Parts: sequence; structure tokens; C-alpha cells
Amino acid sequence: MAESNLNRPKDPLLALQRKLVIAVLSIIIFSAACQFVLYFLDIVRILGISILISYLFISVVDWLEKFLKNRAFSIFVVYAIVAVVLVILSLTVVPSLLVQVNQLIESVFHELPRTIESFGRSLAPLDERLHAAQIQVRAIDLVTTVAQNIPKPDTSMIFSRVGEVAMSTMTWLLYALSILVVSFYFMLDGYRMTDWVIAAFPKSYHHSLKNMAAEIDVSLQAFFRGQLVLGLFFGVVMLVVYLVIGVPFALVLSVLLGIWEVVPVIGPPIGFLPALIVVALNGLDNIPTNRIGQVVVLLLVFNIFQWLKDNLVAPRYIGNKIGLHPVVIFIAIMIGAKIDGMLGIIFAIPVASALNVVYRYMLLESEPEAVQSKSEGSSEGLA
Repeated sequence: MAESNLNRPKDPLLALQRKLVIAVLSIIIFSAACQFVLYFLDIVRILGISILISYLFISVVDWLEKFLKNRAFSIFVVYAIVAVVLVILSLTVVPSLLVQVNQLIESVFHELPRTIESFGRSLAPLDERLHAAQIQVRAIDLVTTVAQNIPKPDTSMIFSRVGEVAMSTMTWLLYALSILVVSFYFMLDGYRMTDWVIAAFPKSYHHSLKNMAAEIDVSLQAFFRGQLVLGLFFGVVMLVVYLVIGVPFALVLSVLLGIWEVVPVIGPPIGFLPALIVVALNGLDNIPTNRIGQVVVLLLVFNIFQWLKDNLVAPRYIGNKIGLHPVVIFIAIMIGAKIDGMLGIIFAIPVASALNVVYRYMLLESEPEAVQSKSEGSSEGLA
């Protein structure tokens, strides 16, 4: 009787019904998860950053453990090295970065009105044609009005506002201590935690859950140890390139580019846009040509290095492990930005990738063929 049930032909309507049920349940679970994240946003931030740190350094911890023979001590060594690097950066790079941010904001908002006015003066032939057509509108007046009404930001107020946002929920000290403790236990017992979670489910699901966990782990590694490291490394490379061709405020612009390079598809253009605006307003120091030629040079240089990263370095370093369509990536980024700003954007891709793996395994488990193969495997095991 059981054999006849397994060998029945697949009902297309039944399969469609199962897929619709899974889709509806996925939407409901996703909506509930978003509400949960919003309610416990502070805890989710700590967990997310701790997972990021764990994936970045767990390979180093594994390597050190072979020599030190103690995993906890290996983690402390990694923490000490990272602390030294952060102290050096805070004493050397961060002050210069803050100064350049301040100068960049002031430069853009000083040069932008002049550039707009210069553009308006170039519209004089258009004014003559409008006047000849008895249209009493001067293009230069419109452009000048726009330039005069551009707000002039107070950079000190911007930095104080950033501090208020950062300190609104918890103090920096509490955040840092919580992240250090949680990431320590993730790196110490992370391998066993997955087994503990899987053990809570019935044994018939253990094999599928282990495969799903392994695939999620590959996706997260591809992002945290691949996309993140590669993006930040590209920012360092472009810092050297910016300095060579004479891009003003090269340090802050390369940092922005490196951060946005972490986000696939839409990240690189967004990260490159500030440099394009700065060069359009201030030009390049080391390229003796007109402003349009300098912008073209910057575009060519960026696209060449971006092509090298995407087509030569990235496929060998991380492959195509994220496995998301660009539309799905865009939607995930928008949801992440809505939930938690820039931090939400960074974590949107790995979360979407993990959910994609879970959804595919849910569909697989709903297929009669999957049930049949599982039953056959169970009968072979009993035999």
C-alpha cells in the first residue's frame, strides 16, 4: 500500500497548491520576522555584528589553534591583534579622515553654487532664443536662484547628530562589550551551535537541515569573508589610484567607495558618485586637461578597475555563491535600509541569501519526489 502511494503520478494542482501555501507562509514568516527585528533592533545589531566578526576571523582562529592548542587563547590573540590595529588606525587615519570629511562638505557646498552659475552663464544663447520667441524667462536667473537656495550645512551639527544617533539606544561601551562576548562564543562554539539547533528537530529532518546549514554557511562565507574583504580591499586600491591621478579628498572618497563596494549591483555606482561630483567641481590635480576630460579620465579609470575586480578577481576569490537575482538584491537592500539604515543595507544581502536557501529547501521538501527519495533512503538504511 505504501509503495503504491509513493508511485502515484504527481498531481500538478496539488504541487501548485503546496507551492502557494509555502509562498504564503514564507511571506507571513518574513513579515513577522521584520516586526521582531524592529522590536529587538539593538539585540539584532549585536548578533549581526558578532556574526560578521566571527566569519571574518574564524579562519584565523582555526589556524592559530593548530599552534597554540587552545581555542579560547587563540581568540584572545586575534582580539589583541585587532585592538592594536584599531588603535593605530584611530591615531593615524581617523583624524585625517574626519578633517577631510569636514573639508569635503565645505568644498562641495562652496563650489556647487559657482559651478551652477557658470553653467547658467553658458546658457546665454538659450536666453536669446527664448527672448526671440517672446518667452520672458531667463535660464541664468533660474539657475542662480537654485544655487542661492542650496542649504549650507553646519558640519559640527552633522557630527553631533551622528553621535546622537549612535548613542540613542545604548552606549558605545555596552555595544562593544556585548559584541566582544557574543562573537567570542560564536568563534568558540559556533561549530557545535549548529548541531545543537539541528538536534532539536526530528531525526528524519537532520540530513536536510545539515545540508541546508552547510549551504547557508557557504553563502555567508562568500559575503562576509569574500564580498566584504574584497570590497574593502578595492577601496584601498582605489585610494592609491585616486592619489596617483590627483583626486581631491582621496582618503574619504576611497573609504566611501570601499563601504559601498560591499553591496552588490547598486553599491559600486553609489560609492563612486561622490568622487565623480568632487572631480566635476574641483578637477584632478595630476591630469592637465579641461574639466570634462578629467571627468572622462576618472570614469575610464574606475570602470577599468571595476571590470578587473568583477571579472578576474571576484570569480576566483568568492565565485558566485550568493545566488540572488539583481532584482532580489535591490529589494533586499531597500528593506534593509528601511529597517536599520546603512547597517541594514550591509546585512540585507547575507540575510536574503540565507532565506533563499531556506525557501528552496522548503520547496524541495514539499515535492513528492523528495518525500519518495527520503523514504527510499530510510528503507535502504533499515535494510
